[in-house]
Amino acid sequence: MFGSLGPLEIGIIALIVILLFGAGKISGLGKDLGSSIKEFRKAVKDEDDPSKQAPMQAQAQPQPPQQLAPPQQQQYTPPPPAQQPPAAQQPTEHQKNIF
Repeated sequence: MFGSLGPLEIGIIALIVILLFGAGKISGLGKDLGSSIKEFRKAVKDEDDPSKQAPMQAQAQPQPPQQLAPPQQQQYTPPPPAQQPPAAQQPTEHQKNIF
């Protein structure tokens, strides 16, 4: 139906993508994709490595529950009352900012 894409068609598609998104956004996307692939490979390698699994399995063993102290009840202290500025410091009608 569509046939194969030749180098000219791929170039035109790439040019349209660069015009739509910009070169900076595309390079940032490539950098993010590369770092995510690197982290994925590292995670898969760490998961397959049996020498690193043994210490993790020792940590995964359940610990006996510890006795927890009952939570302490906190006292409520109301906030201090708001202080009114003296009448002499209140702005007058022509000093008020209209913005």
